[in-house]
Amino acid sequence: WSSDVCSSDLTVISMLLTAAMLLGGCGSAAGAQTPAEETKKETVQQEVKESAAEEKAEETDGEVVELTMFGFKTGAEQGALPELIEQFNNENPGIHVTYEGISNSGGYQDVLTSRLASGQGDDIFMAQAYLGQLQEAGYVKDLSGVSTVADYTELVQDLMTIDGQISGLGMEIAVFGMFVNMDLLKECGIEKAPANYQEFLDACKAVTDAGHTAIACSGKDGTGLAVFAAARGLYPLYQDAEKAAKIEQINTGELSFGSYMKDGFILLKDLIDKGYINPEKALVTEAAKDDIAEFVKEDTAFMPGGSWFVSSINEGAPDMNYILTGVPVMDDDSLIMINAGVKLCINSKTEHSAEAEKFIEFMTGKESLDKYVQSQNSFSPLKDGSSTSNAVVDPVAEYLTSGRMISWVDPSFKSPVEPWTIARSYASNIAAGADIDTTVKDMDTDLTNKIKLK
Repeated sequence: WSSDVCSSDLTVISMLLTAAMLLGGCGSAAGAQTPAEETKKETVQQEVKESAAEEKAEETDGEVVELTMFGFKTGAEQGALPELIEQFNNENPGIHVTYEGISNSGGYQDVLTSRLASGQGDDIFMAQAYLGQLQEAGYVKDLSGVSTVADYTELVQDLMTIDGQISGLGMEIAVFGMFVNMDLLKECGIEKAPANYQEFLDACKAVTDAGHTAIACSGKDGTGLAVFAAARGLYPLYQDAEKAAKIEQINTGELSFGSYMKDGFILLKDLIDKGYINPEKALVTEAAKDDIAEFVKEDTAFMPGGSWFVSSINEGAPDMNYILTGVPVMDDDSLIMINAGVKLCINSKTEHSAEAEKFIEFMTGKESLDKYVQSQNSFSPLKDGSSTSNAVVDPVAEYLTSGRMISWVDPSFKSPVEPWTIARSYASNIAAGADIDTTVKDMDTDLTNKIKLK
């Protein structure tokens, strides 16, 4: 330690050490924090950041532009996000970014919309399926001119473009697939992950006959249930040569969205009726938390989930032999669901647009995205980006290459037609015991009314 270290430096160092000790004690078996632990963690982080901002103002002998960022990444799901924000703050002494997170299941979308509508929105925020609504309401800045846009692949640029505008830049290609406990399957006499629906049913039967659990499935916000329903229901639409025309007909109400989703609901009910999904348990199971906690007990064979689950699974069961592969819901194949995930947006009302754009450019540069993608076990959205090297998700790469996939957030669908939101809501209804035909009819009636009112 140097004698030149000032007292304020010692204060910051002390607080950082305290924060490290506190954060080291957080986390459940699955790597997720309880609400109390998350609050405690965020309080410590905020104190450290505020102190660092004060020091930065002294260093620059001028005013520091304070930017607030709001997102749905919390706990272990943050990955490299805190590290990247800290790096940006250190490299840009005139700007300081503070991050606040609320999980999707904790009501992120509602809080975000409320803040924006009241004029209290953050400078920078994350968005997903509802980005089209935010763009339509005028809450987001057009980022088409950001320098890094040209570095994205053509596929991802299409997924980020809504009515000719890019309102959010994706941090990754995120994937929903099926997690498979390979050792448990082998114990039950199955040598490979199921490649189609019949093989999936056979595997579920073998697992349950041996006294184990077939599927850990989240349904509190509909996520896990919707993976099955949407993958089965929408895949034929994505394979149709007239996909674009039919999506436009769905947008205008000329074509029934329910006519596609019906097959997905039939499959979901089949899994429930056969006892492979416990509907009562699913409806209280939180995605990326309770389902992971169940899966890492290593008594469950399958779990629908996202590539970003991997870090938490590894924390909870470091020796488990498992993979992330396609969801086996088709008669002759399985598939994945993709998204240009974690879209970073700039509030159209921010007073610091230039500084916010500088931050967005930093976060979506190759070096930053490579770090983030590795921390999320996902795939790079950039032409020359480096995707995850984790062997657990290797099977997913084949699906990306062969095009055996659908998008769960597709800008071709126009509000109020939001397939992922709709699938989550109505899949939960099926799990709660709703009749399939009635569910499809209610879905189409609701959509028709909303389209007419638009």
